[in-house]
Amino acid sequence: MSDEDDLRAEVRDLRAEVDALHTRIAALESELNTDPPPSIEAETAGTVVGSDTATPESESGDGSEPGTETRETAAGNAPADERNWERNIGMKWLGGVGSLALVVGVVFFIRLAIEAGYLGPLGRVLTGTAGGLILLAGGRYAAEAQGYSRWGRLVAGTGLAIAYFSVYAAYGFESYRAAIGAPLWAVLLVLTVLVAATAALSVRDHTPAVAGEAFLLGYVTAYVGLDAGSFVVSPAYVVLLTAGLVTIAAVRPWSRLVLGSVLPAYVLHVAWTNRLEPPDTVAAVVLAATFAVYAAGVYVLRASDRTDRWHRRLVEATTASNAVFAAILLESVVRRLLPTAPDGVAVGAVGFALGGIYAVTESRLRQQNSAAGVLAVVLLAISVILAADPFAETVGLLVLLCGALALGTSRDAGAVRIGGHLVAVGTVAKLLAVDATRLPAFSLATVTGRPAAYLLGIAVFYVLGRWFGGASTTVPGIDRELPVAAPYAWTATGLAVVLLGLELSGASLSVAWAVLGLAFVGVGLALDDRGRRLQGVVVLGLVTTKVFLYDTRGLDTLARTLSFLVLGGILLVASYAYARWQGEKPLQRLSG
Repeated sequence: MSDEDDLRAEVRDLRAEVDALHTRIAALESELNTDPPPSIEAETAGTVVGSDTATPESESGDGSEPGTETRETAAGNAPADERNWERNIGMKWLGGVGSLALVVGVVFFIRLAIEAGYLGPLGRVLTGTAGGLILLAGGRYAAEAQGYSRWGRLVAGTGLAIAYFSVYAAYGFESYRAAIGAPLWAVLLVLTVLVAATAALSVRDHTPAVAGEAFLLGYVTAYVGLDAGSFVVSPAYVVLLTAGLVTIAAVRPWSRLVLGSVLPAYVLHVAWTNRLEPPDTVAAVVLAATFAVYAAGVYVLRASDRTDRWHRRLVEATTASNAVFAAILLESVVRRLLPTAPDGVAVGAVGFALGGIYAVTESRLRQQNSAAGVLAVVLLAISVILAADPFAETVGLLVLLCGALALGTSRDAGAVRIGGHLVAVGTVAKLLAVDATRLPAFSLATVTGRPAAYLLGIAVFYVLGRWFGGASTTVPGIDRELPVAAPYAWTATGLAVVLLGLELSGASLSVAWAVLGLAFVGVGLALDDRGRRLQGVVVLGLVTTKVFLYDTRGLDTLARTLSFLVLGGILLVASYAYARWQGEKPLQRLSG
């Protein structure tokens, strides 16, 4: 028998064994009454082509434990072309429309019962609450006991909303309030118990969506509490809800839940202060407490076992949003509370607090809270701008810039260095937009004018460019190093050019720019610094453009002649200096 015949015989034997295995599996399936398992090709297609992007366990839609296969996840192994549309229609659309239809049906049923005289206001509230709780329990049972996690969450969320707003109707509608006589404190208590119980069950069931709905309704309850006319109920609710979120974060690191609650919490604070006008001291204490609780929540989330990139970004966003809202609202409250205090005190206080959070996170968790480090420096810079006059602002920003870069370099705090770089950008923008117009021009009567501000900025930027040397920095989200020294040096040169343009005009400006360009070329040749030489060449190119395009038409004959003579002489001197510097091997010298 040939090798080909042997191979064919082995293939026939393998096929016979596979057919026997399929027969045995089919028999077992018929006994268990289950669907046949998908083929390897179908699983591959469902995973690569049709499946959703994998998400971490704690941030997944159903929150189920990894490795636990529900009936819905088993259905996800179907081929992509069958699963996508069929699953969307069968689970999402049918379930969502069914829930809506059920709610509408309950409303019509209650309406019929009202018209027939079977249900009064109290009966409507009790019926809606009972029906909502039944749906909530049924959804949990379907998700936990039967494995229909998505469908169960949808039904549970619908039940929670029905029960919540049924209880709310006991006080929210005037006719119900008059017929039932339900006091606000009783309604708030029932709503609080409902929200707290639902949140606890969602933590137990690993269902972040239901927990999010519960806390959203909790903030609605806090808003309802504004009708109590007390400045204690709503802020206490906000602080308690935020503390509850932090407690949940210690058990389930649901960073989306914490981030999503920041805006409702601070919006509710604004509504509280506008409607009830509480004492400024109380408002400041509540804001500080809210900021502190969210800061603790960020620390708890960072200390969790989750390390995926999406989780880290959500935590950074929580830090940023918490700091921005707290700084804005605290600043307005402190201005009313301490009218004689300089502006920017609250913003600076939040900045210092973020600096402390950054230091604690780095020392205890060995993690760099980038948002806290960057915003600490930025908020301190904003406080300087709010507190000082234009010249003092520039001085303060330059001092803060140097301090942030020195601290970030000595402590290897990348976020603090990035904050310093952002302050540098803001300082340049201020010099160009504010100092150029609001500070006085050169005068012997004042030393705090525009030239002094620009010269300080130029000196600091040149020193920083020299200090950084060949250093580079890594911007978060960019996987490459960016040079640091060159931008500072070129910015300083640009500021020098702008300063001369602000203080001089006509032929004197052309002469000054030409001298500046020659000085840069000379320094660059003497120090063998290519960056300085290029800066000089750029300045000489600028003055050449000005002389040929503007001076020939905009100046009188004497000034025009002076511009061309000085420019021509300086260009010749620069060219001669280049020739002497290059020596006998110019190409080798330039390439080196």
